[in-house]
Amino acid sequence: MAFDHSPRLIRSAATFTSPASFATYHFTLEIPDDAGEPLKAVTIEQRENFLEVVKFKENKSGAFLGDSCAGGTELMLDAVGGSAEPGSVTVVFEEPVAPGKTVTITVKPKRNPSHSGVYLFGITAYPDGEDSLGSYLGSGRISIYD
Repeated sequence: MAFDHSPRLIRSAATFTSPASFATYHFTLEIPDDAGEPLKAVTIEQRENFLEVVKFKENKSGAFLGDSCAGGTELMLDAVGGSAEPGSVTVVFEEPVAPGKTVTITVKPKRNPSHSGVYLFGITAYPDGEDSLGSYLGSGRISIYD
């Protein structure tokens, strides 16, 4: 399975941008009407240009319909997991998100990095179905300031 037209990463943001603070990172995706398949899972993976590895609290991840400014209906997650390497988390929706919707995924780092700088997170979206092919949507940018 694959998307006919891939979702789009439309926003990435952090609730707090100071070093070593507690924050929530928001990644907002827009699933086009002509996606062809609903969205089942999203992987967020820190890119290699990092100054410091971000470690996520997997049990504090969430999702809701709408963008990160307005909020919306909470979506139940079927599973949340990380890879053997820190800096990566995958969220799986209990019910796939239909085309034409906007969804925001929230992930919590244990703390913001202690070094200011720009941290990039690659976003890959997976449609519903066995052996589905992920679509890389680009990088979400989180800036940490002193």
